[in-house]
Amino acid sequence: MLAALGDGGRRVLPIEAVNLNREGRAGITADAADRLRNHPHEGFRWNDGDMGTTDWYPQGITGVSDARAEAGRPARRLFLVSWYDHRDVQPAKGVRVSLVDATDAAAIRYRHVLLAQPSGDSFGPVLTGGGGALHAGGVVWFGDWLYVADTTGGLRVFDLGRVLEVTDTDDRDRIGAAAGRIDAHGYRYVALEVARYRLAGDACPIRFSFAGLDRSATPPQIVTGEYRADDALGRLARWPVDPETGWLVGDGGGRVWATDAAVGAQTRMQGALTWDGDTYISSSSQAGRLGRLYRTRPGLESRISAWVYGCEDLYYERHTDRIWTAAEHPDARDVVSIERLPP
Repeated sequence: MLAALGDGGRRVLPIEAVNLNREGRAGITADAADRLRNHPHEGFRWNDGDMGTTDWYPQGITGVSDARAEAGRPARRLFLVSWYDHRDVQPAKGVRVSLVDATDAAAIRYRHVLLAQPSGDSFGPVLTGGGGALHAGGVVWFGDWLYVADTTGGLRVFDLGRVLEVTDTDDRDRIGAAAGRIDAHGYRYVALEVARYRLAGDACPIRFSFAGLDRSATPPQIVTGEYRADDALGRLARWPVDPETGWLVGDGGGRVWATDAAVGAQTRMQGALTWDGDTYISSSSQAGRLGRLYRTRPGLESRISAWVYGCEDLYYERHTDRIWTAAEHPDARDVVSIERLPP
C-alpha cells in the first residue's frame, strides 16, 4: 500500500529528511524555571500557536538517543513528541508527532507529522476502538520504528524510515487516498502504522499508559506503565527489544513476555524509564498542581526531584545524561530536562 501511495511523484523518505517549517524557542517558562530553580535545567518551547492550542495536547517524548545504539554525541539533536487530538469532536484526527531539531539552541526548528493507520489502499487517523483519538501517552523511537503506547491495547508500531510526503495539503478535513488525491488533514507528512502488539486475552490486564527505553539493558528494554490517579498500585513492565531488527523479542510462538514487572508505588504516574538498575518515575499533580520526578531502585526509599506542572512521559538523553519530559497544559508546554541524579 505504501508503494502505491508513493506513486505519481509522491515521495517516501526517512523522518530525518522531513522539511522543518516551524520555529521553537530556547528556554522554558518562568513558572517552570522557578519550579526547577535548584536544578541545572534546560529546555525549549513551541511557537505561540502550539503553546496555546486546546485542539492538541502533547504526551510522549523520545529522541535520537533512543533511536541509535551509539552513545556518543549525535550529528543532530532530534526529539519526537506525540500529541493527541483533544477536541470533543468526531471523527477525531488522531495523533501527530513533532520532529524537533534542537542542534542549535538559537535556531530550534520543528514540524508536525501525522500518524495514520492503513485501511485497504488508503489510510485513516489513529483511533481507539471507540472512535476517539489514541492517547499516545508514551513513545519510543528505536531504529526506524516508533513505538506508541495504546492504553488498553498494547503497543503500536509506525514506520519512520518511509514517511509519506503528501502534496494535497489544502483541506484540513480530508484524510486518505480518494478521487486522485492523498490528504492528511492538511499535514504534509504521514507516518503509517505497520504493526501492533496486542495484549493477549489471557494476559494480566495491564495498561500501557506510557513508554520509555532502557539501552543499558541487554537486550534493550521498553518500559511501560500504568497511570492511576487514586492509588499507588500502578505497575511497570519491561519488554525486550531485538537490537538488530527493532522488534520485540518473541517466544517463537507469536507471544512476547515481559522481562520483569513491579508496582511503581506512586500515584499519577505519567512516565518511567530505567537505567543501570535505577528507576525514574514522572508523577503529575502530587505537590498541588506540580509534578515530581522519583528516583529509586529495589531496596531503596525513593528520592524526589522537583518536576514541572503537566509533566508527562520520560526520555533519557544519554550523551548529555539528562532526563526530559514534555508538559501538556496550554501556555505551560515546556519541553524540559534536568541532569540525571542517582537514587
